[in-house]
Amino acid sequence: MSEICIYLPLEDYLAQWFIHEQGGEVPVHLLRGSVESKILENYLIARPQDELPEICHCGKLPIAIPYFRYRPPATYNFLPRRAMASLLSIIRSRFDVVLWSELHHFGKIDKRQDNLIYAFMEKHGIEQTEKNWNAIAKRYQRQRNIYLHRERAKKQYLRKKSN
Repeated sequence: MSEICIYLPLEDYLAQWFIHEQGGEVPVHLLRGSVESKILENYLIARPQDELPEICHCGKLPIAIPYFRYRPPATYNFLPRRAMASLLSIIRSRFDVVLWSELHHFGKIDKRQDNLIYAFMEKHGIEQTEKNWNAIAKRYQRQRNIYLHRERAKKQYLRKKSN
């Protein structure tokens, strides 16, 4: 692994979750074969001459660029804007899938989610602060609202179809 890094602007809870998911080290060393690693393998380019190299940015998560056989990090160490947006979107989507898959069954049993969200945070290496809890609770509530809306629409469709 190289120590040449790219820097991701992630919210605190997402950065903490991603670090935990990828092995717990900073800079993050991506798991071989992960979707994030594949994005880098396919879209890293040689740094344009008008772009200055990034040096440790506060508030951004450093990701060590893996060594790819035909894309050595010394040369291929720049992620274009749209590839960066895609990488960030994939990380957020993976977080949402994990959050939903772990918490949605409990929503059918109990209306209170506070302790479940704290348990989720503890399990996934997320610092248990009010800011992190609120952000995760909002993400979960958005997912839950979409799910409930789809369930209502499905029930209405089935009622109309049976009449």
